[in-house]
Amino acid sequence: MKNKAFTLTELLIALAVIGVLIAILLPVISNLMPDQNSLMAKRAYYAVQTITSDLLNNEACYPDKSQAPDIDAREGFDDGYGYADCTMWGGRYNEDYIGTEDANSKFLTLFVNKLDLKNNSDDNSVIIGEGETTKEFQTKDNMVWTAQNMNLAHNDSEGADTPSIEFVIDVNGADKPNCKSPEDAEGTNCLKKKDFDKFTVKISADGKLEILEDWAKKAVGIDYDITGSDK
Repeated sequence: MKNKAFTLTELLIALAVIGVLIAILLPVISNLMPDQNSLMAKRAYYAVQTITSDLLNNEACYPDKSQAPDIDAREGFDDGYGYADCTMWGGRYNEDYIGTEDANSKFLTLFVNKLDLKNNSDDNSVIIGEGETTKEFQTKDNMVWTAQNMNLAHNDSEGADTPSIEFVIDVNGADKPNCKSPEDAEGTNCLKKKDFDKFTVKISADGKLEILEDWAKKAVGIDYDITGSDK
């Protein structure tokens, strides 16, 4: 019995059908793939949540003074003092070279010590120099963390801003477009969700967290679709 082979015409038709199917399915598959920037934003925010909670509940470094008789007693991250049991700040380990009440330096030293820094060292003490307005750190996953608006100093004056500090997190490091919002001067093409790669987390002295960019609020939402769909 003679075997029947495919003709050249049949093969070309089959290839054409496969090509059409690929053209139809590729956009669908692409939209179903997780958006890497949204995943990294979620990861970064959870790291902020975890570290902030750990520090706020660290009695060795941030003892609860809410019941102190002194009405000006510091509470939470606006406390810049060092304590004997807080070895990363003012305690026995660092007693020879940390003698300051700088709440910003204290918080950053303790915070970044819990990050997996790319250039880690035995001394990760973060001292804010006079006139210095930002501090930048890079983690091993290449995310860049920039501390800004550092205002954790205790302030009881009427109308004063709530003590807080902000982290601008670039989830893909040096890669562009470096966009936080559609109005970002660096990112004129930031119109779709996949275009955004930077967001800001504001940490108040009492441990409250606030994300400032809408895209990141959605990205870290429990019920939000983190796939590449732009809807």
